[in-house]
Amino acid sequence: MALKSDYLKQVFSEKFKGLIWKIHIHEKNNCLAVESRQLDSRNVAFTVLNLQTGKIFFKEQSYLEPMNLNLVYVAQHNLILTVNEQAESPESKGLISINILNGEILWERYNYSFNQANSSGVQVYDPKIYPRNYFWINHLNAENIGKQENSPILSSDLSYPELFESYVLPDFIEHGLITGEISVLLKNDISMVSFHQKLESNIQQRLVVYQHDKIFIDDIIIDGIQKLQPESFFMINNCLLYIRNKNEIVSYFV
Repeated sequence: MALKSDYLKQVFSEKFKGLIWKIHIHEKNNCLAVESRQLDSRNVAFTVLNLQTGKIFFKEQSYLEPMNLNLVYVAQHNLILTVNEQAESPESKGLISINILNGEILWERYNYSFNQANSSGVQVYDPKIYPRNYFWINHLNAENIGKQENSPILSSDLSYPELFESYVLPDFIEHGLITGEISVLLKNDISMVSFHQKLESNIQQRLVVYQHDKIFIDDIIIDGIQKLQPESFFMINNCLLYIRNKNEIVSYFV
């Protein structure tokens, strides 16, 4: 449960029909791209929204091969999706480029396989040719752009929590039996902690955001789990983002 506060302001809370499978962020244009999956129908869908405002550009858009698509890169103006041979196979048989603002297909190349991508372009190869011949193509039109120099390492404002075995929660945070490590992220004078607590036979993953003795956010990220979950919160610039119940993204300005 998020507590009312003038200090923290919720940016958005967005639920999805499927499980949140993958998240990619383009920091320069403040875009967050989500790959979500419905396990029963095995449908894969894609969403893009603005990190600073929560504005949705398009939501849960599916394409012609909904089971075999994977989000691999977010460029400034488009997403790069791989088309895999099979839903469970890492081998790609093609690429699709999606407009980041409306989800429309910009181009498709079913004779290219994905190797890597950066701000300069997408490195691909023809899977029918051996030995592999890697070359670079333009994000927006898939035209060959020749050999690329090593892309410069860009600074990032993404921050992730650290894991601590011996972190001691303050007395004013009541909790059950803590199991596993505690994830801790500090921002100025704000503490953000996530931990698993056991209540009788039930295990919960919980997020608490506090300053001194005042709690701003106290939320159950997921309830009724049988094993410890991977970390599910991070910060970019002044935005805290976390995944709740595996199908909802929540964001606050901190």
